[in-house]
Amino acid sequence: MKTQNKITNATSDRQIILIWLRDKSETTSVSYRSTVEKFLEFIGNKPLAEVMLEDLQQWLDGLKLRFKPTTIANKVLVIKSLFSFCAKTGYLTNNIGSFLKTPKAKETIAERILEINDVRGLIKYGVKNERDRLMLSLMYGCGLRVSEVINLTWNDLRKHGQGGKATVFGKGSKTRVVLIPDKLWQQLKEFEKYNRVNQYVFVSRNDNKMERSVVHRMIKRACKRANIDERASSHWLRHSHASHSLEAGCNLRLLQQSLGHASVTTTERYLHISPDAGSSQFIDF
Repeated sequence: MKTQNKITNATSDRQIILIWLRDKSETTSVSYRSTVEKFLEFIGNKPLAEVMLEDLQQWLDGLKLRFKPTTIANKVLVIKSLFSFCAKTGYLTNNIGSFLKTPKAKETIAERILEINDVRGLIKYGVKNERDRLMLSLMYGCGLRVSEVINLTWNDLRKHGQGGKATVFGKGSKTRVVLIPDKLWQQLKEFEKYNRVNQYVFVSRNDNKMERSVVHRMIKRACKRANIDERASSHWLRHSHASHSLEAGCNLRLLQQSLGHASVTTTERYLHISPDAGSSQFIDF
């Protein structure tokens, strides 16, 4: 295996891990750090340079006993990313992570898409105040991630025709502009009249920026009130936005741009997942 020229002054595992995490979003950084810490704990906190293939195999076997395939795949990708980074920067001589195979996980996205009537019921009956209703509406109506919603500032919003548009700072530190439907824009402007207390559109009871955990708990409560699958999360609303948009005739490339997907391959997952359509409809026997 070819050795990379060293392009880092890192002299310890802790330093190289911090450098690896540096350009990742806060949410990603927390998740990745947790995965790496548990991995290192499993292998006895030995230095990365001393990790052997058997260590990786035993770690993977342990994951298979405790987690679902999708979770396992995500954790494996994190560790592979770390070792790849270490090798590319020359911190490690070899990329031991390249021998770790990512398990194939069943695509379950179709199970995480709500019916339109369920979305409407969730927004109308599941929440008790306008703030929460608007957050859910933006996640579904504009396909926003929960982190994008809680980081929205009033300066990010601009009028656009009869509706509006939002400049969103999304995953991978990428900025995109998302259009806001007319009705939802009017609701936001009405909300602003009585609820603008600082730069953030949505704030807590103490007028601080909303926390992801608070929003997630709110959604769980809303699902229970609206009698909707309590596994539903903010990302289910984003998945539903994508699926419903395509079903209504939205162009795939336009959806990719709106969702902020780096690759159209990610967006293509939403094609042909409707349980109401299939080739069997054309078979007569």
